[in-house]
Amino acid sequence: MPEVLLERAGTLLIHKPAGVSSQMRVDADGVSIIERVRRNGFPRAELPHRLDRMTGGVLVVATDLEALRFHNASLRDGLWTKIYVARATRPLNCHKLLGKKRLYMRRKGRKAHVVKSGGKVARMEVLALADVPGSHEQIDVAIELGTGRYHQIRAGLASMKAPLVGDVAYGGLEGVAPVLTHVMIRLPLPDGSWHLVRTPVAGPEVAFDAELLSFLDSLEAELAPPSTSG
Repeated sequence: MPEVLLERAGTLLIHKPAGVSSQMRVDADGVSIIERVRRNGFPRAELPHRLDRMTGGVLVVATDLEALRFHNASLRDGLWTKIYVARATRPLNCHKLLGKKRLYMRRKGRKAHVVKSGGKVARMEVLALADVPGSHEQIDVAIELGTGRYHQIRAGLASMKAPLVGDVAYGGLEGVAPVLTHVMIRLPLPDGSWHLVRTPVAGPEVAFDAELLSFLDSLEAELAPPSTSG
């Protein structure tokens, strides 16, 4: 059973490790997160959203149909606030990454492509940039995700000449472990309560600039609901 960060109102907030699938079409061995949850006391569990295999961090699981419907509606109404941190290749004039981005994306097989027209709208905002300790070629990027398109951050940053480090499929540097983490989420639950949950950006072996961590602390305080108890 993966680590449970919150259990309440037909909802589990799970810490998904990077490199593990959220869900698989065929999973007889119970490898995916959702199948592990189902086999550990929640046979009706479903996913209102997914994180791709590369991505770690907070994963929301509905343990019954009522909660699934509630979370699907909340997503549709834009009530979730989703914060990610990605380690990317430093582009020229990297400050131009900052701000709100509106892209058009189209999926082809197992890749997403940013297109000029004809794709689905993908929205995200780059909130902060930070140097990677010991590297002049990499930066860490804090992102608020407005939509949940397939490989949105990976393809989106690649289209801005800042592919994720280690993400070979989108032009990233080979031989390096990627860092892409759903580090924070703020959302309502079916019982009317609101909650904010945060996870570490990566394991203790990965160093981050103190200013990035301080920014995440400030953002957590800003987004925190008035009360998460009761």
